[in-house]
Parts: sequence; structure tokens; C-alpha cells
Amino acid sequence: MTREKALSITNQIKELLKNLSETENLKVDLGNISFSSTQLNVKISLQEVDNPKLDSQNTLLSKRYGFTQNIVGMEFTSGLTSGNFKIVGFKTQNRKYPILAERISDGTSFKFPVSHVLKYLGGNKLINREANLKNLLD
Repeated sequence: MTREKALSITNQIKELLKNLSETENLKVDLGNISFSSTQLNVKISLQEVDNPKLDSQNTLLSKRYGFTQNIVGMEFTSGLTSGNFKIVGFKTQNRKYPILAERISDGTSFKFPVSHVLKYLGGNKLINREANLKNLLD
């Protein structure tokens, strides 16, 4: 298999997955791609968007890392890697950098330690205040 043929097939797969993600409300991630003279390997990850079970899982993971509420979807500005970021999830296997965030301007993924995210979100007082206000208003 040539490089051009592998790229062509990969682009066709991307188009098919784009249609699938729109109709089924899925987040599609095309991972590592490798090929040889006879084989093409593509890693594909599909994740449901707006699933209540996912929200409860994110809340549990947020509390596991010391936050009082679900931090997925919150935005912050980082001083280390300039830009505004949105928290998209967790990588529990990574002890040092378990929080995943995307830079809003270009969608590049970054990993952050809990202490930095806590600092960038405004510290415990602000996060606890927002959680308590939400509970009072409900």
C-alpha cells in the first residue's frame, strides 16, 4: 500500500465518521494511523455527547481530585501555555497530569495537574462558592 492510497482511505474514513458523529451525536477521535505494504491500521474512538451517565462520572472524578463540583466544561486562562482553555475530561491513568483541556483558539489538547487547574479556576473559595450558589438556587 502506498502513502497516497493510505491517505486517501483515511480521508474517506474521516468523512464517513463525520456523518456518523452528526447523526448519532458522538464525538469522534481518529487516533494513531500506521500502514505497511499490505495493511492499514487506524485507531478510532467514539464517545457519546450529552450523556447523563457521563455527567455523573465527571462529577465523581471531579470530587475524586478535590473539586466540589463537575469541572468539565469550565474555562480558564493558563499562565504557562498562553491561551484560554476548556476542560474536556480526565485521564485517570495519569497521576501527575490527570486533567485534559483544549485550547479554545485552535483545539489543541493539553494535560494539566490538579493544582494548576485549581489555581487557574480561582482556587477553592471560588469553586466552592459557585457550587454552593448552585445548590441554593436549585
